[in-house]
Amino acid sequence: MNAPRIHTKVTRDDWIETALAALDEVAIDQLKVLGLARRLQVSRSSFYWYFEDPAELRAELLALWDNNTESIVERTNRTTQTVVEACLGVFECWADPRLYHDGLDLAVRDWGRRDDSIGVRVAAADQLRQDALTRMFQRHGLSTDEATVRARLLYHSQVGYYATGTNEPIGQRLAFLPYYLEAMAGSRPTEAELDTFNTTLHHLLQIPDGDYI
Repeated sequence: MNAPRIHTKVTRDDWIETALAALDEVAIDQLKVLGLARRLQVSRSSFYWYFEDPAELRAELLALWDNNTESIVERTNRTTQTVVEACLGVFECWADPRLYHDGLDLAVRDWGRRDDSIGVRVAAADQLRQDALTRMFQRHGLSTDEATVRARLLYHSQVGYYATGTNEPIGQRLAFLPYYLEAMAGSRPTEAELDTFNTTLHHLLQIPDGDYI
């Protein structure tokens, strides 16, 4: 193993990004400064230039996790002409990890099973997300009961997509999109709606024009 490069300059963001990357292998509440330092190939003392202790790093990760909820709620509140357009707006979150970090969401959810205070926070976030989705469907004329069921169908299917480790090319996932929307929204998207969503994805994911997703 190479010795740590003690004088390598790293930033606060580097520590956070390294912690996020480590969540594939290490539980969020079991992240260790030494382990992260080894990944960065720096001295562990560098960590304490930016954080008081590991608890502060976990608090930072929780703040980033809050963005998952904020992104979903923001998109449910957009003014849209059709329920399909409304759903596609929410789907932007699942397509862009800057809007919804699935690995972090799963890590915090797992943490909540071991820590009651985090579990309460996860349950509250789930409720906020689902309530926002329910109101979105209601604005498009659905009854409270139908809006609630469709909101759950949309939310549970997308959270479950990541929880089950589903792995498929984005092109394949997009090919299924009309069928997902028919199940969740009750109607299929128009070509114009799909074209708009595809253009949005190119912008969000910074894909050059003309390249196929």
